[in-house]
Amino acid sequence: MKNLIALKIRLKILLTLLSFLASLVFVGVARASEVTISASIPDIIAPSVPILIEPTDGALLSDNTPTFSWYESTDNLALSHYVLYLNDVILFDNLPLVATETSQYELEYDSLNGIYSLTVKNSLTDRSHSWKVEAVDYADNSASSDTWDFTIDTLAPSFILTKIGDTSVNISAANPSSVPSSAILIFQNDATANEPILIANGEANSIVELTVTIPGDPTQSFTTTIDGDGNYELQLGILPRDTDIRLDFIITDQVGHVSVLEEVYFRIALQYYPTATPTTSITASPSPDASATPAPSSSISPTTAISGFLTPTVSPSVSLSISPSASPSGIIPIIPPREIIHEAVGEAIELLPESTAAKIREFLSSTLWQSLSVWFAWLMLILFYVLAYLLLLSKFLNDLSGLIFSKLAALLFPQLTQAWQNLVFDYRATLASPLVKVELLDENKERLDLAITDINGNFNDLSWPIGKKWSLRVDDSNFYFPVGGDKPSQLHFWQFYQGQIFSQENYFDRPILIPTLRAAGQERLPLIERLRIFYLYLLAYPWWFWLLITMMALIFALRYQGLFNYFALGFYLIIGFHKFWQSFRSQRKLLIKVELKGSDRQFSDNLIISLFENQSKLKQAMILPFDFAKAEVLTNEFSEVAVCAFSQFLALQKDEQKVAENHIALNEAKQEIVLQMGKI
Repeated sequence: MKNLIALKIRLKILLTLLSFLASLVFVGVARASEVTISASIPDIIAPSVPILIEPTDGALLSDNTPTFSWYESTDNLALSHYVLYLNDVILFDNLPLVATETSQYELEYDSLNGIYSLTVKNSLTDRSHSWKVEAVDYADNSASSDTWDFTIDTLAPSFILTKIGDTSVNISAANPSSVPSSAILIFQNDATANEPILIANGEANSIVELTVTIPGDPTQSFTTTIDGDGNYELQLGILPRDTDIRLDFIITDQVGHVSVLEEVYFRIALQYYPTATPTTSITASPSPDASATPAPSSSISPTTAISGFLTPTVSPSVSLSISPSASPSGIIPIIPPREIIHEAVGEAIELLPESTAAKIREFLSSTLWQSLSVWFAWLMLILFYVLAYLLLLSKFLNDLSGLIFSKLAALLFPQLTQAWQNLVFDYRATLASPLVKVELLDENKERLDLAITDINGNFNDLSWPIGKKWSLRVDDSNFYFPVGGDKPSQLHFWQFYQGQIFSQENYFDRPILIPTLRAAGQERLPLIERLRIFYLYLLAYPWWFWLLITMMALIFALRYQGLFNYFALGFYLIIGFHKFWQSFRSQRKLLIKVELKGSDRQFSDNLIISLFENQSKLKQAMILPFDFAKAEVLTNEFSEVAVCAFSQFLALQKDEQKVAENHIALNEAKQEIVLQMGKI
């Protein structure tokens, strides 16, 4: 029994050992079957784009060893280096990420702000350049910045004067010896030329400051720019003849470099009639105080062009004295009218206070005036009519219409209209009622047409209806209508019209005389109204006003020659010719004589007069001064005329009776009317 138990124990131990060995074998087999796998992910992400700082796009540099700055790039793994391109070609490759200095460049790194700054050590050429930066990582992924442009300019600007007036020259700022030792004589073959044009070639977009020194006259200064093609052109104003005039140029390029061209003298030839060429003697004097030499504006005369910001070399200047010989007797200098006007204006400006004269001279030399002057006379003409129209229009702002616009436009040119057939007048003062609106009404008081009286109170541009009844109404804030008083008994209703109805039966195409009265409390018309009337007076061009503006237009047309100034002068001359022609045609004027009957009282008021001729339908209405002498009336040539005349205190008489009209046959040899006037 004991042996059996011992055997079972041994079997269990054996089975346990076998199970342990089997598990070891299984684990070994399992481990032997494992496979190790390793893999790497490729880098395909480019660095961030570098951001350029300077030179800025379009920069102008005076240093040919510039510094290039940019903000650093970042990468998802690691950045390798930078590449700097100049003009699309690699300038520096494999730029490290840390500060470095080589024989070709110095690279600085500002880690706090993430800025790289690279300064080249070899000079770049003076020209326009482009640059960009490329960031590269270890996988050769790259990112390029924008491309910016800059220009390097380290030389003083070039400037070569090639022409003064009609004379070709070759004077260079880089070669002081090219400046002539004597004054350059210009316009020797053109006695009327006086405003020389200066022509030069130079560095594009450089600023040229020119000082023109004229003995005895104020110094003139001009600042202009050489254009993008390197061309410089400047026209000077009228200059004195037979005088040494000095030119001094200062040329500044876009980066601030300066060249100077000084002491260039020229002289405008003075020609004579009969043609003769005055001889000149030229003497050199080392003294700067020579009497015939203009005072130099600067004592520094460069011997070479200024490069960069170097100090110019100082050398003594040589003064010139050019004295024309006296013209022989009988030879008259030729001075064009425009120069005479220029000198006269200059002398007039000198009479003004110095501060005022200086401002005027400054304005006359300004670019604005140079642009305006060639059409200033035309501008004055247009401005005069525009202001006149606006002033007249301001009265009718509450009644604007196409009719108002057209009627006012007709008032601007009274020479082209004949508005003397009908009359509106102030009965109490026996004066014209200008600028009042006269409305043509139908039977229902609807407006058919309107007219505006001229400075003489006349109108005649109404479209009278045919076969209908109509009436007239005066509408004005300064006069009231109708007057409300009794019509003088001897007058017909159209000779003292107060709103009656016209028809084919009672109107015989006679002049219509419309009385009005000044608004209550008005001793004088308002100032604005008097100003409008004054403008109407000027629009008729009285002789003094016509002469004044014609002389002004002539001065501008001669001094500042231009098509617009000529047009304005021509307009004024046409007005003058028209007035002369009217006077010539009216040599046979109608002469009116007045005889006072039954009283020796002196009257100071005027006469309301209308003239009418049946056969020709000619008619005229006017206000004439009552001076017991005569009044010349510019009219058509009447042959047999019906005359109506009256005032507030006088009436027309015939055969000792007060009458509305007096029919008078006129003799062609003597166009004269004698009116007998008696007290009402």
